[in-house]
Amino acid sequence: MDLRRLLLLRELADRRTVGATAEALGITPSAVSQQLKTFQEELGVVLLEKEGRGVRLTEAGAALSAAAADVAVAMARAEATAEDYRGGRQSTVSAVFFPSAAEMILPGLLDRAGAVEGLRIRARLEDPKAQGFVDLAADSDLVLGHSVNGPADFARPGLIVEPLLEEPLDVALPAHHPLAAKPSLGPSDVAGEPWIGVPAGFPFDTVLRQIELQAGRTVERAQLMPDLRVMEALVVGGHGLSLLPRFTARASLRRGLVLRPLAGVHARRSIVLIARAEVAARPTVRSVMDMVHAEARTIAEHDGAAAPEAGGA
Repeated sequence: MDLRRLLLLRELADRRTVGATAEALGITPSAVSQQLKTFQEELGVVLLEKEGRGVRLTEAGAALSAAAADVAVAMARAEATAEDYRGGRQSTVSAVFFPSAAEMILPGLLDRAGAVEGLRIRARLEDPKAQGFVDLAADSDLVLGHSVNGPADFARPGLIVEPLLEEPLDVALPAHHPLAAKPSLGPSDVAGEPWIGVPAGFPFDTVLRQIELQAGRTVERAQLMPDLRVMEALVVGGHGLSLLPRFTARASLRRGLVLRPLAGVHARRSIVLIARAEVAARPTVRSVMDMVHAEARTIAEHDGAAAPEAGGA
């Protein structure tokens, strides 16, 4: 069945004369008549019959013109859907989180996204080095990365890098430890203690190296753990000190664990939102990016810090 001829029949039903139909469609009356004659022949059904100088729809023609109206509605919906996608709409946004960012931000983000009909966040966990976060942007709509060197660590042509949070890295120690009595700690206070560190190449190890430089001695790395919750458990058990991100650690602070600010070194990490520029330009992706910023502001306000404004570079 020729869809264009079916819709032409619907126009004739609405406009009632061949002349009015031809004028509306910008074609000749003879072209309308020829198309409808061909349509009848294709279907093997009489659609029109003469009525005076004009024509009228047969019962079959009326039934098909009603069906054509349903087809026109479906086409309009399809065209609107196509236009939405041409404009950047998508139903699923893929996002990569490093574990502690997922713990902080993902639950609230899913709540926000759940309020938008048809929107789904597909999240996964990765925790590479800074360059690795940049590489992940090639295969995901959004990437949350972190670095102790600041947002500039992720700057690449064609990437959008938006600061989310500046999170202090505090010294975690058992509540009964003698150093817990001090309001803040410096490199000379902690360099002689055993440490629950991270594997080489992980960002927090940069801070331990700063402590070593400032104190003029090598820090004992008693254990190397890539998991913050395991690090917390070992600290509570009295097996060493550790560096923990303040916001995440506070959210699940274990009994017997205290946090103290570390003075004299750059002990903080920058949490950023990364996306390819052309991906960030899609309305749906931009909307989810704004939701991530809103979650970051909520966390910062709760912890008495300041989050950068959305849309920063």
